[in-house]
Formats: sequence, C-alpha cells, structure tokens
Amino acid sequence: MILEGGSFANLKRSLIILIIIIILAILLIGLFGEVDRLIRFFWGVEEGVSYYGEDLSGYLDSEVRDFLLYYSKELMLYPVNAYIDKSNGEIIAEVEGEILDIGETMKKIFNAEDGEKVEGVRCVLKPWLTKKDIENISYKVGSYNTTIRGSEGRRRNIEIATKAINNILLLSGETFSFNRVVGPRTKEAGFAEAPEVVDGELTKGVGGGICQVSSTLYNALEVEGLEVVERHAHSKDVGYVPKGKDATVAWDYFDLKFKNNLSSPIIIKAKVVDDKLVVEVLGKEEDY
Repeated sequence: MILEGGSFANLKRSLIILIIIIILAILLIGLFGEVDRLIRFFWGVEEGVSYYGEDLSGYLDSEVRDFLLYYSKELMLYPVNAYIDKSNGEIIAEVEGEILDIGETMKKIFNAEDGEKVEGVRCVLKPWLTKKDIENISYKVGSYNTTIRGSEGRRRNIEIATKAINNILLLSGETFSFNRVVGPRTKEAGFAEAPEVVDGELTKGVGGGICQVSSTLYNALEVEGLEVVERHAHSKDVGYVPKGKDATVAWDYFDLKFKNNLSSPIIIKAKVVDDKLVVEVLGKEEDY
C-alpha cells in the first residue's frame, strides 16, 4: 500500500506531536518529582528521624498521621474494671489502659532533629469502676432470711443456687436474671432430685428447693431503686415465706428478674448458715 503525499504528511505530524507529548510528560514527571522533593525537604520529617525502627525521613503530615493510626492499634491496651472474684468475694483491682496520643506524637516527630529516634506519647485510659468504688458498696440496703427444711437433696440444691447468686455485682442499669445466673438445673451441674411444687402438686424434680433461694432473694429486694421486672407466684402457698411473697423459678419458663435503677452498682451476698438461708443486698449509703 502506497501512502499519498497528504496522508504521509499527516502521519508525520501526528508522530511529531506524540513525541512532543511524551517528552513533555517526562519533563513534567521530573518536575513534579523535584517539586515533591522540595516539599518534603521543607515541610517533611527531618532526615533519619525514626519511630520504633521505621524511617520517617521526608514523611508529610498526612502520611505520618496515617502511619501512626495504623500502628497505634498494636500499642492499645484496654482498661480493665475492678471486679469481684465470685469464688471468695475478693475484690480484684482495676488495670489502667493505654492509647497512643497521635497529636502529641506527631508534634514530637516533626520537631525531632536529624537522626533522632522518637517514642510515642501515651495517654492513660482510666477504668470507670475501681477497687475503691466496689469497697464503698458496703451499706446493707436489703436483707432477708428463711429457714431450710427438708431432705439432704433439697438442702444441696439450695446451697448450689445460693453459691451461684453470691458475690454478684450488678451495675447501674443492668438486669439480674436468676435463671441466667444459676443456670440449668441438671444432675451434671450437681443438682439432686428433691420435692418441688408443679401445678399445685408436690412432686420430685431435679433442682427441687431452689425456689426458696429465689423467694428469699425476692424479699431482700424490697428496696427503692430495684425494679422487679419478672416474678411468678407458686401454684400453692409455700411455708418458708409469707403468702404472696414467694417467687417460683423454672428453667426456660419462669424467672426472677430485677433491674438496678440506682446510679451505683449493688452487690448480692448469699450464704447458708446452719439451717438459715441469708440474702443481703449491699449498695452505696449515699443512694439511700
């Protein structure tokens, strides 16, 4: 194929224009590279400045911020609130947390001299519940006791349920569920067969007797600020609390629930002493 004179001239012009564009692009890239180097020289991090072994020479503000945000996750320690060891009632002290102060760390990096090794500025994260806070929950705001009678199996069930609700710390706004705390009443969990009331009749069932624990707790809850949100009466009167003052429970069916509407946490204390079941509710004196 033979190109005509006009077509060849057009092709030639197009090639020249393309070459000029390529040359200009190369020059512009080089120019931008020089501009970038100048910007980093005047406004970037000083030469040889490092942060925990990472060379930040020439890093600009946004790059340093992104770098610190990415690595700050590895330096974060979450605070741990004080709590009660349920097994022995000991108050375990709180643990402070830490987080990287990105703003102050950036200032250190950009103010650093050539070759300086910069360490991060940490902020302490304070737990909102301390050992002292829990120690101040010592004012008895509610108390009730009942007499334990019946078989060894019944007593055993009462002791297991009593241990489960003992040393419970209920925060402000939280709801206590007897079933959730005590768990399923099974032989694997240690519960024994004992008499219990079902549909107005006395029959044997695993966990029989723990309604005395829920009923004793219910009577200890007659305190302003503790809202009973679920409670069920037995199908017949029981002898360990006055008529109308009982609270029956059945796994996944009947529950005893109450909400702490106070501004402070409360603690439930429960124990079996000889033939007495004692439940106490502790709070902060200033709440009453």
